Amino acid sequence: MSEKWESFKETLDDVKSMSKREFLLIIAVCILGGIVFGMLFSPRKSVMLGSYNGSNNKGKDNNSLKEEDEILDWED
Repeated sequence: MSEKWESFKETLDDVKSMSKREFLLIIAVCILGGIVFGMLFSPRKSVMLGSYNGSNNKGKDNNSLKEEDEILDWED
């Protein structure tokens, strides 16, 4: 086991060049992997989208205006 560790430590001293594309792909993989890791291991497991406070327009005809409704003209 120590022989493998020593051979691995020798490879750490090597200098390697990396293209910009390779560097950006590594950064993107790390960011996306972090997002997935955070979603999987977060304490919050339920997600609620929207406020669910209702729109209060069920059963009403919204296309017709009543006589008491006023149309505001903002260009005056």
